[in-house]
Amino acid sequence: MDVTGMVIISILLQLIAAALALRLIWVTKWSPAWVLIAAAISTMTLRRGISLYQFVFRNHPLDPSAELVGLAISVLMVVGIAWIAPLFNSIIKSEAGLRLNESRLEALWKLSQMSEASLQQITDFALEAAVSLTKSKIGYLAFMNEDETVLTMHSWSKTAMEECAVTDKPIVYPLETTGLWGEAVRQRRPIVTNDYAAPNPYKKGYPEGHVPVRRHMNIPVLDGGKIVAVAGVGNKQEAYDEADVRQLTLLMNGMWWLIQRQRAEEALSLQIERLHQFQTKLIQTSSDGIIANDRYGNIIIFNEGAERILGYSKEEVVGKLKVEQLYPPGLAREIKKKIYSSEYGGPGQLLLYETVAVTKTGELVPIELSASPILEDGGEMAVVGFFRDLRERKKLEEKVLQAERLAILGTMVAHINHEIKNPLMLMGGFARQLERLSELPQEARRKLQLIREETQRLEKFLADMSIFTHIPPPQKIPGDLPALVREVAELMEAGFKENRVEFELQAPPDLPAFPFDPGQIRQVLINLFKNAVEAMPQGGRLAVAMEAQEGNLILRVTDAGQGIPPEHLKALFTPFFSTKEKGTGLGLTISRQLVEQHQGEIWLESEVARGTTCFIRLPLNPS
Repeated sequence: MDVTGMVIISILLQLIAAALALRLIWVTKWSPAWVLIAAAISTMTLRRGISLYQFVFRNHPLDPSAELVGLAISVLMVVGIAWIAPLFNSIIKSEAGLRLNESRLEALWKLSQMSEASLQQITDFALEAAVSLTKSKIGYLAFMNEDETVLTMHSWSKTAMEECAVTDKPIVYPLETTGLWGEAVRQRRPIVTNDYAAPNPYKKGYPEGHVPVRRHMNIPVLDGGKIVAVAGVGNKQEAYDEADVRQLTLLMNGMWWLIQRQRAEEALSLQIERLHQFQTKLIQTSSDGIIANDRYGNIIIFNEGAERILGYSKEEVVGKLKVEQLYPPGLAREIKKKIYSSEYGGPGQLLLYETVAVTKTGELVPIELSASPILEDGGEMAVVGFFRDLRERKKLEEKVLQAERLAILGTMVAHINHEIKNPLMLMGGFARQLERLSELPQEARRKLQLIREETQRLEKFLADMSIFTHIPPPQKIPGDLPALVREVAELMEAGFKENRVEFELQAPPDLPAFPFDPGQIRQVLINLFKNAVEAMPQGGRLAVAMEAQEGNLILRVTDAGQGIPPEHLKALFTPFFSTKEKGTGLGLTISRQLVEQHQGEIWLESEVARGTTCFIRLPLNPS
């Protein structure tokens, strides 16, 4: 090879080296080192070109040995750069993979921050990220039913929605009707189709107007071995590879994990809410009173049972009253000490302690209290108390005690009747016979009259005692109570006139008939009318009124007498207690027993110098 050929080959090789260097400049994003190398090679190429020009046109001699060295250097430069280029390509691909992984990790991080987002927002974000990571043009996401027979399309990528001309996009796809895109479910693995136009037995075509598919890849999303979703992308410019499968799989698994976490949190929140509602309902609807107060005594829980027993509404108490205001002065502090004593259930609890609470109206209510503190970090955070109204139990205990006393009293009355009744009859008879004697002195006649009256009083007392201790069960028949009241008033009409008492009855015309024992209710009315007449020695008005209220008949007997002092009012139904000089103290007690045997209730309201009203409540439909 002559010198001229060596120079030409050297120049050509240097041009190739310069071109490769320029490509590496672009590949390395204008790395300063490769810019300098390319500049040096270009300078050497220019120098060789000048040497060739001088040799051809100026007859400038060339040094064969120097040109041979230049040729060798040019060859080495081309070979070296050619060897370096694949390394740079590998580095570039690695960098691209790293950037892709960074993008996927960024997408997964953003997904993890979408805990408050809706399902649609999560799936839309994941699908757009999948399209971007795989450099695709379209994408879709469908959810699988439980038995893996039906796919429900949930999301389309924005590009797919824009390019697709099918207006009536089906939402539900039975698996057996799906084409190639359903193979990911049937084969339970990712399916990559880089030439969608090629013949494929699994393809079933797509509707007219559907976005054209050139390449396609989809994957099944699995959860515990079951396919829960199918995600697919399409129309990437290059062929889909395993890296694309991996990116799509990891991203969709991250999406499904977030959806499952969100569903689990929602289920847990719902369960907690239901449990809270159940506990609240359990507390609020308990028949017992439940009150909780914080460490400062402020009431924070006040249930319906407490409202019913104490008469306050929850709004009047919670955050407004302290627990000590529901007890007599000093009692709340005493109860607090007992909670931490060993006297009732051991330290830290108070069990079945009988005490009293104060109602809204100031009434003292007997209660059975159980209480315990709620501790946090070793300190008392709150105190919860459960209490039961003992009024009914006390009444029942009183009735049981009264029944026991009546049983003993009944035996005594039977014995007294046997021992005293006959002598009383004899004394009364003898007194009446002696009174008939015409020659009897007036003083003796007065004394005999006194004996007879006292004998009659004792006989009535014994009769009342017999009734009191042996009241028979009522024989109820449907009756007209207003008619019975008029009958009793007619029976006592002479006494009313003699005592200047004006009788008045007010009863609605449509008052229904209801079952009661006429004889027993007649006796109650007689007792009440007699008491009213005796309470008005100067005369007055005796008013009887009745009305139906909520399944009950309310009867009111009102007099215009002097009234009853408050200290006597509660004791009037106590056996043998009477405010009258010659009263037996059994009339009201017997009346109460007769009314209670009718499943009713009787009580008195009175004001001194204003009169007294006796109330009777009788059920219209007794059981």
